[in-house]
Amino acid sequence: MLEVRKISKYYKYSVNAYPALNQVELTINEQDFAAVTGPSGSGKSTLFHTIAGLLKPSEGSVVLNGIEIVSGAKSPIRTKEISFIMQGQNLLSNFTIEDNLYFPLYLAGLRGNYYQRAVEVLTMVGLENVLFSYPSRLSGGELRRIAIARALMLKPKLLLADEPTSNLDTENAFKVMELFQNINEEGTAVLISTHDEKVLPFCKSIYHMEKGKLVLM
Repeated sequence: MLEVRKISKYYKYSVNAYPALNQVELTINEQDFAAVTGPSGSGKSTLFHTIAGLLKPSEGSVVLNGIEIVSGAKSPIRTKEISFIMQGQNLLSNFTIEDNLYFPLYLAGLRGNYYQRAVEVLTMVGLENVLFSYPSRLSGGELRRIAIARALMLKPKLLLADEPTSNLDTENAFKVMELFQNINEEGTAVLISTHDEKVLPFCKSIYHMEKGKLVLM
């Protein structure tokens, strides 16, 4: 499904002597659930942004179902088949949860009535009663689950999550991972990055990134 073909990424003014990504190769098939570990600055976030089509690799290519992903948030394959949960909450505080769920769709130029889908994804994450609430009224764990719900609005084939359990206690981290496990069992491939070794047993395969290089553990 997803093929990362020898991608490298160079930053002109990087403080590191090595590239952010160094000839990285990775294959993710349907219903894979994989994790990428590694220290801060190892290239994990750069890898995820490149897979999502938000960064253009200096070398190599990223291909999803035979189609090369083009950098740019409005790329059709980026918006319809890949959802990316970035680090942090990334919710708009002055928007209701409902509008937060719709906002990425608006940015992608998608129009239509997504109310039933919003209710459906909130039910999936166990928060069906917060549709008209504001982010400030929810806990950190609840906000993380809302971010997952938003990522599921268009039924992606691949779900990326960069440090999805950071700053969560063990109970909430496990709730998030159980959600990913359920999503994966329903047919969506999941790829996460994490520093949290406690959540690794949820994953089917584990990769380690160090100085821009990726290896299977």
